[in-house]
Amino acid sequence: MLATTRRSALVSALATGGLAAFGNKAFAQTPGSVAAAVDKLAQDVMAAFPDQPGLGITVVEKGKVTLAKGYGVKTLGQPDRCDENTVFGIASNTKAMTAALVAMLVEDGKLAWDDPVTKHLPAFQMSDPVVTKLMTVRDLLVHRSGLSLGAGDLMIWPDPTHTRADIVAGLKHLPISGQFRGGYAYDNVLYVAAGAVIEAVTGQSWEAVIKARIFEPLAMTSTVASPSLVDRSRRAAPHARLGPPVRGLGPQKVLPFDNSFASAAPAGGVNTTPKDIGQWMLVQLGLGMLPSGKRLWGEPSAKEMWKPQTITSSSEGPGDENPVRPSIQAYALGWFVQDHHEERLLWHTGGLAGFISYTGLLPGRKSGIMIMTNAEETPVLRTLRYGGPDRLQGRSDFDWIASSKRVQAQADADTIKDAARAATTATPGGAKPSLPLAAYAGVYRDPWYGTVTIAVVGKGKKQGLTISFDKTPALRGKLDPFDGEMFKTTFDDRTQEDAFITFDIEKGGDPKDGKVVSALVKAVSPLADFSYDYQDLRLSKVN
Repeated sequence: MLATTRRSALVSALATGGLAAFGNKAFAQTPGSVAAAVDKLAQDVMAAFPDQPGLGITVVEKGKVTLAKGYGVKTLGQPDRCDENTVFGIASNTKAMTAALVAMLVEDGKLAWDDPVTKHLPAFQMSDPVVTKLMTVRDLLVHRSGLSLGAGDLMIWPDPTHTRADIVAGLKHLPISGQFRGGYAYDNVLYVAAGAVIEAVTGQSWEAVIKARIFEPLAMTSTVASPSLVDRSRRAAPHARLGPPVRGLGPQKVLPFDNSFASAAPAGGVNTTPKDIGQWMLVQLGLGMLPSGKRLWGEPSAKEMWKPQTITSSSEGPGDENPVRPSIQAYALGWFVQDHHEERLLWHTGGLAGFISYTGLLPGRKSGIMIMTNAEETPVLRTLRYGGPDRLQGRSDFDWIASSKRVQAQADADTIKDAARAATTATPGGAKPSLPLAAYAGVYRDPWYGTVTIAVVGKGKKQGLTISFDKTPALRGKLDPFDGEMFKTTFDDRTQEDAFITFDIEKGGDPKDGKVVSALVKAVSPLADFSYDYQDLRLSKVN
């Protein structure tokens, strides 16, 4: 969904620089040569990273699909291989599709980019009334609201019971930690609100609109708008490393099917295939027009969607391990925008449990690449997301496989240190809680998420606590003392990220008369994805 984490949702003028500038390892770009080069890169990646189960790759060259192919297997240990019709979750790559739906509705005269959101959703509220008044449809799409990174994602992830209406209603309780239109912080919840705007002006569900306005005209017959609609027999299985010591390390494991983003589909619900996604890439590179001459949106709308809106990052530019690192990067409407070897690159990543993906478009060449993977393997995606656009430009003068192995080795070493530090108590062995376990039991409420219930189980020396994030069935399990008023979860579903719960005690005249009044939460793992939005919870005890 981007920040560069496991589930990263992470984008000028026409391209400059010709092939002559690309060094002695450039290859001639005869028709199909890019496809051949990307195909070889994908095979090299599968050989270099043997724990990667499968891939789906699509290449467009000069306005034509020249590669749509699967690699590896759908499920580790099983023979069923990935092919061009294998379904992958593409998560936040959905955002550009939601932006395109808005663009078409703008052309239909049903709304405008800079309409106040309240014009179409009268009940819409942010926690700041001024922001509520000023928030436009455009603002919903460009990550400059003042919300913190991933704010409200526990209403989306992992597979909670919040409805789309619940998510939009929860916005009025989410704290605004930054300045409205004053900076960048990636979010998913406002794309859900954009989906609600689409539903309000069309009178149809977002799922029905995207099917009628994008999937059907593009003959994307194997693509669905939500994981709840997936034919599981055709979907690649998700995979991840679940530790020890933390998620992101250890052996590769098959994950259970995850229905996250069903309610939040406008932010990341689309599941598609290498064959189908080529049609979406063609209409984007065609500025809204397909090779057949059919037009879905006008050229002015296409250029509007690609126009930078929010500066997302700046750096010193290329470095030893990343010769294409941009000095400036921005977010447009559903796309990141930056340069790649002096050419404008539009891109986005997507991630959900066991799937990470990347779309990269070079509009000046009418070329692009889509990468779909069925494992949370950062070095695999890193190699392909940079090496793929290199091949689109006719070059192969940097060894992204070797670089990604070096970068990942250092990241793994740092993670092991950070994980050990995070799990070490302030007091050797951990200080004991100041109150009896029963004092911590009760119902706690956060205004945007809902309730968390802590209960006592057992008696005597076998007494303990359980915890339930009541709207998230996957987040239920034991709650054990860790260090003083800090407790640690052990969720029954070991694919989920555990959390530290730190209780606030209101002291009486006698320390034993203290009363638990509230609690704060944070993830245990330093690798925890930002969509485990524990840190924004403000739990108040209600009984």
